[in-house]
Amino acid sequence: MMNNSKAFDVAILGTGFSGSVLGSILARHGYKVLLIDEKEHPKFAVGEATIPQTTMMMRAIADRYDVPEIGACSTFEGIHEHVTSHCGVKTNFGFVYQRPGMPQNPKEVTQNIIPHLLVGYDCHWFRQDLDAYLLTVAIKYGAFVRQNTRVEDLVINKEGVYLKTHQGEQYSARYIVDSTGFKSILAKQFNLRESPCRFNTHSRSIFNHFIGVKPYDECADSNSLWGVPQAWHDGTMHHLFAGGWMWVIPFNNHPKSNSNLCSIGVSLDTRDFPKTDITPQQEFDSILAKFPGIALQFENARPVREWISTDRLQYSSERCVGDRFCLTAQAGGTIDALFSRGMANTVDGLYALGDLLLKALEDNDFSAQRFEYFNHLQQRLLDYNDRLVHCSYIAFSDFALWNAWYRVWSFGGLLNVFRIKKMQDQYKETGDLASLNGLNNPSYLGSLCPGSRQYEELFNAAASAVEAVGEGKLSSNVAANKILSLFEQPDFVPSMFEFSSADRRYNCTFDFDEIVKIFAWSKSASPDVQKLCF
Repeated sequence: MMNNSKAFDVAILGTGFSGSVLGSILARHGYKVLLIDEKEHPKFAVGEATIPQTTMMMRAIADRYDVPEIGACSTFEGIHEHVTSHCGVKTNFGFVYQRPGMPQNPKEVTQNIIPHLLVGYDCHWFRQDLDAYLLTVAIKYGAFVRQNTRVEDLVINKEGVYLKTHQGEQYSARYIVDSTGFKSILAKQFNLRESPCRFNTHSRSIFNHFIGVKPYDECADSNSLWGVPQAWHDGTMHHLFAGGWMWVIPFNNHPKSNSNLCSIGVSLDTRDFPKTDITPQQEFDSILAKFPGIALQFENARPVREWISTDRLQYSSERCVGDRFCLTAQAGGTIDALFSRGMANTVDGLYALGDLLLKALEDNDFSAQRFEYFNHLQQRLLDYNDRLVHCSYIAFSDFALWNAWYRVWSFGGLLNVFRIKKMQDQYKETGDLASLNGLNNPSYLGSLCPGSRQYEELFNAAASAVEAVGEGKLSSNVAANKILSLFEQPDFVPSMFEFSSADRRYNCTFDFDEIVKIFAWSKSASPDVQKLCF
């Protein structure tokens, strides 16, 4: 395989989001990059809802590695100007609790508002357009692409990496990155998958794109019944019920959007909803029949693609790096789409991997030890997300418990927005890339707010309370009250958020006046928060 091969610095398996972003970074810095995919664009992909951590870290990647096209994909406005008009806007996370056979109770809802004045508007990504665009960015900077190409033979040794395709083509590289996802070639070749999977979350999914989905705001006589500050249709909506949840991601919720589609999916705890022989459509219809509060949205809706139905979603790998190779993003493991953290974890990993790989290419040292930080980061991100999601599935059993637990996630995300924004503002003021160094060197890797000891203590205490409910050691009401009491720290938690009050079921609306109040509060906040965020 070494004879007559085409030589590259890095070979990347997979031309989706992760592979194309990394390929763009490496090619932008003058390295020869090979991107191989057994399929071709456009292609369907999940990971369609962004969160501030995802989009802000994309801007950090664009700045750190001088690839402005990646930054253009980080806002609703940038997507529509540079990429596609088929994406929707996202201004909030909406959570609506549903009970079997009952109409929805307007008091059993929570809503998390995205602080767009600080971070801009997030997006609902029509992934087939976005991923195809990112691949063209890699091509623009010089990456060589082979689509509809299957790797039939792969050898990694101390001299290099050697590939042979089903068409008989031969390639060599100094390093290889696997971004192929669940069917990871390297995970299979090196037997990296853990059996059993170490994660506590046990869920499966069915999903599709729909047309004719009614905005949930039209499913009641008056929007004021819910008492939340924003329209459900303006954000990513979640129907919650004991044992599972449904996502509604509209691509058609803005006047600038030319799409008529919504992404619809259901994730179910396999222990409460074991997989059967019925079709995904039949299972979806059974859920609508069970929850009349959800069925209202789908009276005139229909799917437009073939359904995708999974077995258990969760899988893990004992390691994500080795000599001359690594597994990125979903090639290493995955949890669940809840909270849209899969893409956030992906960009966190890419931000770190880019620097490590550029230095390794310069030094010609591709030992696993050089990439151990990347392995540790990815494993911690997965383990943390597993605990977050596992506790959420437990909390779905009781609205009071969910109402308390969701604000732990909400507050951590808010603190992290301020942490990232502080570093990005410093970079804009100084132009010094060292301002961004702290993005991947926090004290608590994987955490929702990885630089705060106080938040880590709050998260651990709250998660332990939820887990005690799952183990039958604590009642839901006792656990909910215990979690709410954790927010009674005025030097750590902004008082205007009223996080300790069960009656406040949404965070601040983040208009200009409220942002001013938050900064005023920061003057009396704990030293931990002041150092972290302000």
